[in-house]
Amino acid sequence: MKLKFLPTTIFRETPKVIFFDAGLEASNGCDIVIHSEEAISPPDDFNDEQYYVHYHQIDHNLVITGERTFVLINPSWDETHHVIYLNRSMGALEIPIETYHRSISGKEGSIVLNQSKRDQFFDASKEFIPHKLDKLSLIKARKSPPVYWIWENDQIKRFRCNPLERKVKTLT
Repeated sequence: MKLKFLPTTIFRETPKVIFFDAGLEASNGCDIVIHSEEAISPPDDFNDEQYYVHYHQIDHNLVITGERTFVLINPSWDETHHVIYLNRSMGALEIPIETYHRSISGKEGSIVLNQSKRDQFFDASKEFIPHKLDKLSLIKARKSPPVYWIWENDQIKRFRCNPLERKVKTLT
């Protein structure tokens, strides 16, 4: 599985102003998710992490302000666990259907624009229910070493860190 980052088009940037087109042609939903300070979405349930999973919506998350860390879990992928340190420069992160995901804001909080693609079976009352990782395949995927995604030197980089080898393996 290759993650997709959809770029934005910057029209003009000055020292205190940035003006850009964040539109996505395929989007038919537009959500704004505001974390006013450090927050986890969905929040943990006691000691258990919780995740969202959509069956009728593809997310395209674009950070407007701050930074947001996304954790993606999908046992059907060859690399089942991803951690993305998303910022505005990276563009909109696409989260495919049936991918368990959660997001964590830094201390200052963040604002994210999610331009989703919803199919005809989308039902908001069913798509935003927090889930625990309660299947063996999900637990195994969460425990696997993650692939990390960061913004560095004006480009998206992905890498693995194997604590047993004590070195970082850059993948792109």
